[in-house]
Amino acid sequence: MKQTYIWTVLAGIIYAGSSFIMQMTTSKYIGVGQAGILSLALAVGNQLVTIGFYNIRTFQVSDVTEKYKFSDYCMLRVITVSAMLIAGVFWITLGNYNVVKMAAIMAAVIFRAVEAISDVLEGRYQQKGRYDISCKGVVIKTLTYLGVFLVTLFITGSVFWGLTALATVYLVMILFLDSQIIGEFGGISFKTSWKTQGALLIEGFPLFVNAFLNAYIINAPKYALEKYYSSEVLGIFTVLYMMAFVVNMFASFVLKPIISVLAEKYVKQDISGFLKLILRQMLVIAAATTICIIGAYLVGVPVLSFLFGVDLAEYKGALCLILVSGGFTAMYQLYQYGIIIMRHQYSTFICCGLTVVLTYIITPYLTRKYEIMGATVSYTVSIGFMSLMFILFFVFYLVKDRKKREEKYE
Repeated sequence: MKQTYIWTVLAGIIYAGSSFIMQMTTSKYIGVGQAGILSLALAVGNQLVTIGFYNIRTFQVSDVTEKYKFSDYCMLRVITVSAMLIAGVFWITLGNYNVVKMAAIMAAVIFRAVEAISDVLEGRYQQKGRYDISCKGVVIKTLTYLGVFLVTLFITGSVFWGLTALATVYLVMILFLDSQIIGEFGGISFKTSWKTQGALLIEGFPLFVNAFLNAYIINAPKYALEKYYSSEVLGIFTVLYMMAFVVNMFASFVLKPIISVLAEKYVKQDISGFLKLILRQMLVIAAATTICIIGAYLVGVPVLSFLFGVDLAEYKGALCLILVSGGFTAMYQLYQYGIIIMRHQYSTFICCGLTVVLTYIITPYLTRKYEIMGATVSYTVSIGFMSLMFILFFVFYLVKDRKKREEKYE
């Protein structure tokens, strides 16, 4: 477990830091406009990769009794990644983008599709209690594709070619690394049945919809800024926006390695141990959020201005508020994991659905009227509302399940 935590921290820092470095390098050395294009491309890639992931990773990892075989998950990933790529073609065809943005978006979609392939393999390692192997793979692959992206970016000055090289190298790394490892975990197989695939699609459907809607909630401010303002404004907002995930990154160091442990405790009806782990994570989130806000208030603006080569002096309030939203994000994810483990994932429809309605109403209005601060406020309100919804549903199902157990033993 100690080794797992170490590799989790390394993988989390490097993975989250890769996006930070990509944006920072592009903004400072290529231009804030190009950084805005990169931000838009990655936003669309993050939106569509929810189709590729189908948000089944937590379900797969917590499937400790192996209700579904690994071959079922492999075949499902073939279906979802194919659907993702088709959706990407429709997105750029129907979107009102220029040629440069279209090319960058498609390259980002391919990159995230490759990541979706890697994810199902890493999920297998984690399911079998070797999350450290998953994290080691993330470290090696991320460092490699990040280096290739940066070299290509400097040579070509093009976000498109940087993302294209990144995706190509990522795929090669999967073929080189995971093909050597997966055999120790039963190997890759696509043996399944349409009945099984149908059942798995149905079980994962609320998780997928939840992830897709959540991606919209996260990216709605970027879509609004891209619509009403220039790529430069979007680039500045992205610098601030990325800091929201610093809190979530630190919180994930403690949570991700114990998802399977949480599942085992719940399956074995060790509810006390289950809740203690949940509460411990809440304290981690609160502490990480507080520390990050204090740091951002004191030195955040000058440090980020220097690193990204943009003047952020007037955005200190927005930066601190963004970090609050990062705490809300980590909180809702924590309780979402708990709800999934309790197998009440269908309730996520309500949580995310209501939040999407709220986001759809307030984000365009506030963003158009108040620019970056409006985008920040709308995002924080939306994520805070969703976090509250997930907490309420978690408590509701916890109480409901306890009553069922009491009635069973009476």
